[in-house]
Amino acid sequence: MTETEPDNILKPWWEPVDIEVEQIRHYAVGPVSVYLQRRQSEWLLAWENFPDSEDYYRVISEAVSEIPQHLTVNRYVFQRPPRRFRLKPRLLDRPIVVKTNQPVRIPSGESITFFISSPVCVSVELQDPDTVLQELDTLRLSDTWFGPSTRVGELCYATKTHARNEKSDMPLRPHRAVTPVNIRNQSDAILAIEKLSIPVPFLRVYGHADGTLWTEPVSLEHTEDNQLAKMEIGRQPAGAVALAEARTPPARNNVVRAFISMFAE
Repeated sequence: MTETEPDNILKPWWEPVDIEVEQIRHYAVGPVSVYLQRRQSEWLLAWENFPDSEDYYRVISEAVSEIPQHLTVNRYVFQRPPRRFRLKPRLLDRPIVVKTNQPVRIPSGESITFFISSPVCVSVELQDPDTVLQELDTLRLSDTWFGPSTRVGELCYATKTHARNEKSDMPLRPHRAVTPVNIRNQSDAILAIEKLSIPVPFLRVYGHADGTLWTEPVSLEHTEDNQLAKMEIGRQPAGAVALAEARTPPARNNVVRAFISMFAE
């Protein structure tokens, strides 16, 4: 990545960067803003988040003369500080429960793919040797419990989705990774979906040259009127580069169990 004037054009922001002593770099990835400075025996890191700008379509990379004074600066001391750093996207550490803005109904025998995005964390890392300085949330989500009862289920993050079923309708945002979710209704009744759980800890993050982030697709098959559905994780998106491994490797057969809120009509 080279020095550029700030702009709002979506572009890859995860490439490694060499930085000279005393140089300060400023990055903005959607609503999170990061400042990094390499000094003779330490690195300085400061950041801030603009929660009201969740829909910012911005990636900024620029050299600046100082870190804003209102920010808290964290110092990381080294005998020989690395000269290279990178910002790396990582998915959240819990499943994300997405609630549809409108109920979605899938007739018997039908299959549909939704494109659902989720916010990533920005991992600030030094290289040679590899050192993670901080992992920053781009967007704070609320907690929720997801499952058929208070005893069966898991703690998740909650968000809402438009449940878009056209890839071209997806807004391209640098701080969100898109997961294609294919749902097959193999039951004899209409499947109505109000919310479902995306197992993001089991997914990798991939980047495209156009600056967009994606995960593997997931497939969910519903065969009967119950509260459990089998979910399978697909393959790496074509033309994408792997950026971050899954936080939790999936089972050997690449199948996980996912809860889905559904009822039959």
